Amino acid sequence: MKKSIIKVLSLTLIAIMMCAVLVSCGGPNADPDKAEKALEDAEYTVMKIDDEDMLKLSGIDGLVCAITAFNEDEEAIVIYYFEDAAAANEAWEDIEEEAKEAMEDEEDIVCKKSGKMIYYGTKQAVKDAK
Repeated sequence: MKKSIIKVLSLTLIAIMMCAVLVSCGGPNADPDKAEKALEDAEYTVMKIDDEDMLKLSGIDGLVCAITAFNEDEEAIVIYYFEDAAAANEAWEDIEEEAKEAMEDEEDIVCKKSGKMIYYGTKQAVKDAK
């Protein structure tokens, strides 16, 4: 009986630790306002576009917000927020190609899709956008 309780507690502890690790990983904040605030707090110059008419000019379907940010240390990030994951999936290849062209000289670039969001930028900028 005592061994069973210890096993259950051990498994529970492992599950909690794994959840904590998964939560701490990842990209920018899924909320554009919180990502913008985090970047501003980290002393980035941030441009957030959430005006529907301006977003239509981008030619990217399903886009609801776009954030571009950079700082004096040459850290930079671009974050695209979509209305749903399907729209992000449709835009993935074009944005991935855009990221490759925009950041071809950099070595520590991250380009990822996460749910309704696609982002690319330096590793430090991604961390700062949390």
